[in-house]
Amino acid sequence: MSVKNKYISVLEQLLIHLKNAKLEYLRAADVASQTEDKRYFNQQALLRNRFFHEVLSQLQNENINLEDLVVRNFNFDQLLISSIKGLKNSAYEKCLEADNHLKELYQKTMLLPIDSSLFEKQFEKNRVCHCSS
Repeated sequence: MSVKNKYISVLEQLLIHLKNAKLEYLRAADVASQTEDKRYFNQQALLRNRFFHEVLSQLQNENINLEDLVVRNFNFDQLLISSIKGLKNSAYEKCLEADNHLKELYQKTMLLPIDSSLFEKQFEKNRVCHCSS
């Protein structure tokens, strides 16, 4: 597989995980009891949403038709199965798990022979939850 194809594949995976991470943070904000925690979770959801759009931009720069992306056609069965597995996990644990997946993908992208400065910044920004929930 060419470097460009690997790069596009990782970007698609990032889109899926960023969207899922955003949803986990929004869910965590819904169940958080303290105002500071709600604010923190909402800010983290916003950051992941912003980077989602930056990754979409990267794909457009690669002349990828956004209609062909896997992200447009989520596999809801897979999403349901993965959410059932983590049903017993707290909101904090789900956010932590989502962030760990994102960090793995950032590292994967940084190993490719491309300009990875955007992903290095995100890797540094991507914080795991530090709240009291």
